[in-house]
Amino acid sequence: MTKLLSTLFVLSLLSLGGVAQGQTVPPKAPSATPSQAGKAASTTTPSKFERTQRLEEMRYRHLWIAYGVIWFLIFFFMFRTHKLGRETATELDDLKRRLAELEASDGAG
Repeated sequence: MTKLLSTLFVLSLLSLGGVAQGQTVPPKAPSATPSQAGKAASTTTPSKFERTQRLEEMRYRHLWIAYGVIWFLIFFFMFRTHKLGRETATELDDLKRRLAELEASDGAG
């Protein structure tokens, strides 16, 4: 079970790394001449509004990723607790059965 959890953890880190990596800003291409640089800079440089929009979208994306991770952890905790409770109940039933067998054999002998 520990190996499964560690594998899931590594996979989740890799997937989150891919999300963060996809949000990087691409490098700017160098311009050929100063006159073209002014024209290219005005067309390729995003405005303040566009940068703000991109940052807000990135923030909301991070927010949804965080909510997803939190809900995943909650459901995983509930599943694991239910499974352990079921295993404990099975072990208790087995111990009760063995105790009843031992008491029956002591009473007979």
